[in-house]
Amino acid sequence: MKLSRIFFTLLVVMAISFSCKSEKKEAGEAADTAVEETTEAAEEVSEATEEETTEDAEAGEEATEEVAEEAVEEATAEEKKITVVFPKDTKLQNEVKDAMKELTAGNPEMEKHFHDAYAFAVFPKITKGGLGIGGAGGHGLVFDNKTVIGQSNLAQATFGLQAGGQQYMEVIFFEDQPALDRFTGGKVKFSGQASAVALKDGASVDIDYQDGVAIFTKTIGGFMAEASVGGQTFKYKPGIN
Repeated sequence: MKLSRIFFTLLVVMAISFSCKSEKKEAGEAADTAVEETTEAAEEVSEATEEETTEDAEAGEEATEEVAEEAVEEATAEEKKITVVFPKDTKLQNEVKDAMKELTAGNPEMEKHFHDAYAFAVFPKITKGGLGIGGAGGHGLVFDNKTVIGQSNLAQATFGLQAGGQQYMEVIFFEDQPALDRFTGGKVKFSGQASAVALKDGASVDIDYQDGVAIFTKTIGGFMAEASVGGQTFKYKPGIN
C-alpha cells in the first residue's frame, strides 16, 4: 500500500513536470514567433521610412532646382532690362524713356544693342517736312555707360524729291570711345548717302557700325517719300537743363 502511494506520487510529479516543460516549450515558441513578427514589422517600418525619406529628398531636390531655375530666369530678365540714369526729371527725359520703350517693344533685339553699345544718343521726336527743299530738327540725350552725359540738338537740310511731313524717333549707337568723342566734339555729320535702319515691329534687327556709328529710326506718324538721315548735323551740350 505504501509502495502504491509512492508510485502514484511519482506519476503525479512526472505528469506535472512534463506539463510544465510543454508549457515552457509553447511559451518559448510563442516568444520566438513574437520576436520574429516584431523584427519583420520593424524591418517594414524601416523600409517604409527609407522610401519616404528618399521621396522627400527627391521632392526637395526638384523643388530646389525649380527655385534655382526661376531665380536664374528672373536674374536674366532683370539683366535684359535697360536701366539708365537720368540726373534730373525733365520733359525731354520722359520723352526719351518712352522712346526707348517704343524702340524695344516691337523689336526685342534692340535691348541687346542698347546693352552692348559703348554709348548711344536717343532723339525721341524728330519732325521732318518739306516740298522740294525740306528740313528736320529734334532734341535728344546722350548716354555714356547708360548715364546721361549731355544733350544734343539735331538739324537737317534736305534737297531733292520729297513731299509731306513725318515725325520719327532716332537712336545712334556708338561703337567705342573715339566714335563718342567725335560726336560730342561736333565732328559728326552724316553724308548725303547715309541711311538708317528703319525699324518694323517683329522684324529681325542686326547692327552694322559704319565709322563707329549705327543708326536706327522708327516712324511716329505721317508719311514722307524721302527718309534719309543724310545731312544730319549735331550740336552737343554737356549736362542737362
